[in-house]
Amino acid sequence: MKRMRIGVVSIGLCLIIGGALAGITPFTQYWRSKHVPHVTTSPFLGTAAAAPAPQKLITGKPVRIIIPSLNIDLPVIDGYYNAQRQQWTLTSDKAQYATMTSPANNAGGNTFIYGHNRKGVFNTLNQIKVGDTVTLTTDNGHTFTYSFRGALETIPTDDSLFHYQGKPILTVQTCSGVWYQNRQLFTFDLEHAE
Repeated sequence: MKRMRIGVVSIGLCLIIGGALAGITPFTQYWRSKHVPHVTTSPFLGTAAAAPAPQKLITGKPVRIIIPSLNIDLPVIDGYYNAQRQQWTLTSDKAQYATMTSPANNAGGNTFIYGHNRKGVFNTLNQIKVGDTVTLTTDNGHTFTYSFRGALETIPTDDSLFHYQGKPILTVQTCSGVWYQNRQLFTFDLEHAE
């Protein structure tokens, strides 16, 4: 009888601890979502004002992303969408450049970088503040500096960012929501290219 009580108590404690651990993730995600500057409308809908034509076109494929304020410094590899499986290529330790979007450039379009919401990748993105900078380095040695404007949470099937036309911007995406069911898009405006 005493063994049975110990067993029941042990099982009860395991369930309580397991429930508490399972509740930490939703609570953390909820808290984080309240501390990121959000935009109320999608920055990708319609046509944004075009940037004046640059005197010299600077462009290149992103190979590194650095966000100094968050201590993020990651290699960027090519990312692809498999329409048949409806999945993006994804790694556990790198950022990925969606090759069907604009390369980093000083003329126009949306450069799209994505990665996991996990330690060592983009789990601290929600701590970014308006005005914080991101630097992209390209395969041909150019450097692009962007300034954070705001974030938007959306569903995975929202493809509006692929239709953007206007001045050059950078969008960085990671998963969000209680069970990582949504996508959070962080939009940055180009400040400088060299």
